[in-house]
Amino acid sequence: MLSRVLAWFLVCLVFACVPLTALADQTTILVFSFENRTNDRNIDWIGEGLADLIVDRLSSESELYVFNRDERSAAYDRLGIPETILVSRATAIKMAWSLGVDRVVIGAISGTRDDFRIQARILDLADTRPVLEVEVAGKLEDVIPLAAKLSGQLAKTLAPGSTVPESDYTTRPPIPRSAFEAYVRSLLTTDQQRKVQLLQDAIRLHPQYAAAMYQLGRAHHFNMNLKAAGPLLEKTAAGTPEYLQARFTLGLNYYYLGDYAKAAAVFSALPPIYDDLINLGAALAARGDSNGALAAWRRAADREPLRSEAPFNIAWLAFTRGEMDLASKSLDQFFKLQGRDAEAMFLLGRVYEPLGRTEESQRMIAQAMRLSPRVERWLNQPLPNLQRLRTQVDTTEIRLPLQTTIWNPARLSRRALGLDAAGWLGSVQNQMESQLYGEALRELQDMIRTFPDSPDARLLAAQVYER
Repeated sequence: MLSRVLAWFLVCLVFACVPLTALADQTTILVFSFENRTNDRNIDWIGEGLADLIVDRLSSESELYVFNRDERSAAYDRLGIPETILVSRATAIKMAWSLGVDRVVIGAISGTRDDFRIQARILDLADTRPVLEVEVAGKLEDVIPLAAKLSGQLAKTLAPGSTVPESDYTTRPPIPRSAFEAYVRSLLTTDQQRKVQLLQDAIRLHPQYAAAMYQLGRAHHFNMNLKAAGPLLEKTAAGTPEYLQARFTLGLNYYYLGDYAKAAAVFSALPPIYDDLINLGAALAARGDSNGALAAWRRAADREPLRSEAPFNIAWLAFTRGEMDLASKSLDQFFKLQGRDAEAMFLLGRVYEPLGRTEESQRMIAQAMRLSPRVERWLNQPLPNLQRLRTQVDTTEIRLPLQTTIWNPARLSRRALGLDAAGWLGSVQNQMESQLYGEALRELQDMIRTFPDSPDARLLAAQVYER
């Protein structure tokens, strides 16, 4: 009984952490790809292109928080929906609820090349009723000016105080349609070689195409063509929607190239969220600044006490410095968050050796080899660099000011309408079975915020602590 009370007390402590400020002063907007109602499948790409142009236009309004394509793609992944499938109105609303969206933009294209029409609709997520329905018409070859006109009309409703002229809503030169088509097609293809070719075409057709340069830099980075990626990522301008994501990727790029000083400079200039602090520590450690690395990882652990990279990296650093007591304590913390990890087990076995805990050392190393036979080769050779990086950043988190969240009571209430509490609990139970206790608690923290009256979620949280 005492253990259950203690577990519940600890749960209350975790879920009563520093409160976040809700993003109350901005309206959150999600734009979906437009449906192609023509008989021409060769212009399917325009649906995504229109969404991209509208997001670009609306992002210039300070009173709006517009979800970018990466954030929308992550929502598709969470729901298990291929992004190439046009979602129904009901699914679009459910996805928007899950993201904390206030208003959704959906639409369609129709007509012929000489009588081309774009219809758009704004839905208010409070009651899912249309706020505005608008249509523009012209020739297909003028799709970009038509999109600009449509975006201006949407902005007048979504941001009534807008002072951006409808006819010229960016300071960038107009994008030729051929370059724009190549760019959008690159976003839609899953063939990496084809993606690179299309982005190169877009830049050749429009050398100032900043968005295409950013996407080509990312493509080169993920294909490990690191020397080509860096200069393109460097060109992403401050203040653009892609800037922080580009800088995060650039920091990783420098790290993989072994230029740890530049990597550290990039990560230290980014907002001190968990992902940036983990990678800053890794870059500082690699360049020999172990005290700076330790400070960065401790800040990361303070920000996200339920994530495992920080205690693991602190343990690894302590091991390399011969500080076995600190290494042992940090690994104990790691195993509370992630109980089944071959590298951590092997490292703990090596930590126990100089501490005189020989039997425990042998048992831990044996368990590590049963879990992953590949670690056996480390018995007779120096350990590789085991410190862990964050290779992707939460784009919503990096774009928001520190201590700010999308979620306010109204958005949480709508979110609960679109989520399956039983399925969510099942996912958490799978994490528990995999001994991913930290991630299970993070999910439960999120679930209790969404379903504050759920006794099942609170009981499951207590069970995680007992384990």
